Amino acid sequence: MIYGYHFIVCLLLIVFQTTLLSGGSQVIPYDLLGPYVVFLGIYRPPREAVPVLLFCGLVMDGISGGVFGTHLTVYLWMYMGVRRAIGYLHAGNVFLLPLLVAAAVAFQSVVMALSALVLSASGWPVDSIIGVVSRQVVWGAVTGPFVLLLLKRGMDLVVRARSAFTRDKDQLRTP
Repeated sequence: MIYGYHFIVCLLLIVFQTTLLSGGSQVIPYDLLGPYVVFLGIYRPPREAVPVLLFCGLVMDGISGGVFGTHLTVYLWMYMGVRRAIGYLHAGNVFLLPLLVAAAVAFQSVVMALSALVLSASGWPVDSIIGVVSRQVVWGAVTGPFVLLLLKRGMDLVVRARSAFTRDKDQLRTP
């Protein structure tokens, strides 16, 4: 049930990002799976998060049209970085969440910009890359904690539903 929740959330974020946000409007100009990877790094163990990250990374690599494996690699590195960071910092800190999301979005934006720069025929101006990355970092820091809060609430609902289901199932077994 937990894996189903994660796969559904991953697919919903990908569909939302690629259909609604990729049009002419730049409402949220960063990858929404960045805060999701931060959520997985903070709240989920590796045995639960790694299969989901592999799935999300492969799907995003398949539909992005860029270098295959870039999203997958970035998501795995972001997850490992968040796991390392919460080993030293308190994960429930309100000021830490925007910082973690901003750092994750900055890392992802820089890697994606550098991979696009390497593949492009002509060089990009550095000031353009800095402007794009800084805008994505600010958007990630502002909206990322709200995305994390929604993901945490959804996970709590799934955990409560699973415990209620198993509790009801165990009552049927006892005489």
